[in-house]
Amino acid sequence: MLRGVLALLERSLRVDARSWQVHLARLGLMAAIYISLSYAFTRAGMFGAPGLRFFQANLYLNLAFMTLLGVGFFSTAITEEKEEDTLGLMQMAGIGPLGILLGKIGGRLFQALLLIAVQYPFTLLAVTMGGVTPGQVSAAYIGLTAYMLLLAGYGLLCSTFSPRSRSAGTWMILGILVYVIVPYACSETLRYLASRSLLTAGTTFHSSLLWVSSISVFLQTGEILTSSYGQSPWSVQAMSNLVGGAVCFVLAVLLFGVCTRNPSTEAASRGLLTRQRGAFRWFSPGRPKINPFIWKDFHFVAGGVAMVLVRIAFYVLLFFGCWSLAWFWWSSSRDLTRFWQEVMAVYQVLLLVLVTWEVSLIAARSLHDEVRGQTLAALVMLPESVPFVVYSKFAGALVAVLPGALCLAAASLLTLGGLYNTGEFLEEAAGWFFLAHFLVVPHLAAVLALSLRWGAVPLAIGGAIGSLVGWVSLFEANHVSRNGGFVWVGTFFTLAVCIVCHFLVVYRVTRLAER
Repeated sequence: MLRGVLALLERSLRVDARSWQVHLARLGLMAAIYISLSYAFTRAGMFGAPGLRFFQANLYLNLAFMTLLGVGFFSTAITEEKEEDTLGLMQMAGIGPLGILLGKIGGRLFQALLLIAVQYPFTLLAVTMGGVTPGQVSAAYIGLTAYMLLLAGYGLLCSTFSPRSRSAGTWMILGILVYVIVPYACSETLRYLASRSLLTAGTTFHSSLLWVSSISVFLQTGEILTSSYGQSPWSVQAMSNLVGGAVCFVLAVLLFGVCTRNPSTEAASRGLLTRQRGAFRWFSPGRPKINPFIWKDFHFVAGGVAMVLVRIAFYVLLFFGCWSLAWFWWSSSRDLTRFWQEVMAVYQVLLLVLVTWEVSLIAARSLHDEVRGQTLAALVMLPESVPFVVYSKFAGALVAVLPGALCLAAASLLTLGGLYNTGEFLEEAAGWFFLAHFLVVPHLAAVLALSLRWGAVPLAIGGAIGSLVGWVSLFEANHVSRNGGFVWVGTFFTLAVCIVCHFLVVYRVTRLAER
């Protein structure tokens, strides 16, 4: 078994060493560190403690990068072998489940930990710049390493029991959301009960809430950044994340035989309830009555009518969830107009993020499925131009996103005047600048889906975040106002990137079809 593990690990390291995407990711992380350093120096004149500013920006950029890396990198370790039907060959070669899992995740984990290790000497600059102690740096990087190991273990578990990379990524996202939301909810509950003297310290309930709120690296990072931090670097977060990653790895080993018994993936699904009869026949795709490209992607990629109804129900429930939280929890305003502004502001931000993610995911999947199924050559041979085929596929896939887009438009129109007025937001150049960066994410995802086997959407989000942080740091360094002409230059440059992505998609589809 050891020989098989070493063979898989060596192959993984060789492939990554020759892959331009991995080196580009390292370059992007180094650029993020440089941007953090520039941001710290530009803000030092106003707030002081440039080391703390640099350390803070670097930590949060690392957390965002690691989370995106976990979604697109670790969750495909086993599913890519399932999709290529190569797991059976590995087992025939005498490699057991433990060897396959160690060989597949070992190279990826080594590359990810290398990205953390290479930053450590640069981050020590924060100590010499002032505002940060060596203990804070050590505690932060031990916490980041434990978080990375947790993502690796959980991603391997999702990749083991999921039949496809898409479903593994979905489970990965849901797990990360639980990891973020549950500790935050426990922390807020603890603060709320303690402020009203409704909870006694030392009780089992108090200890449970305190422990759950301590396992999140996002909350632990905020505590590390405080000037009074002097605790041990081996915190509850670090130890619990290490144990959680080990438990997920053991579960992946135990479930490997059951979940990979039939490794071949099923044919493309026609959505929910398509084989039902009676009243459910309305969910069936039937035969194409319109453009076949639109029909095919609407039902096969976007999920059809059933998923449209699911999305409508989700966005309606999301609004009532925002309203309930504002009414019973965090709203401090008794004015009805102010309360409505707070609810709609949160709802708009959530919708903008969710719709951007959904559009990016669907656009990437629309092209990636054709690449994986090796059907691009057949599409190009049809008596239609390549742009017509590509844009028809996008139109069919994006029809399913209309519920979220309409809810976002309605929320913008219903927002009353005041601080969160959408009209005032769009009157400023900064508003259009941020919207342009949300728009660039699906365009980058579509281009990357034609070049990468995994992680097109997370890498697109990372690229947009990096571009946004870079431009904002540049604005700060030049003291550009929110309506300055330089902001409009950044906006038009970002939109120009979107236009270039259109040409790149058509060019890449043509080149892949010729192969």
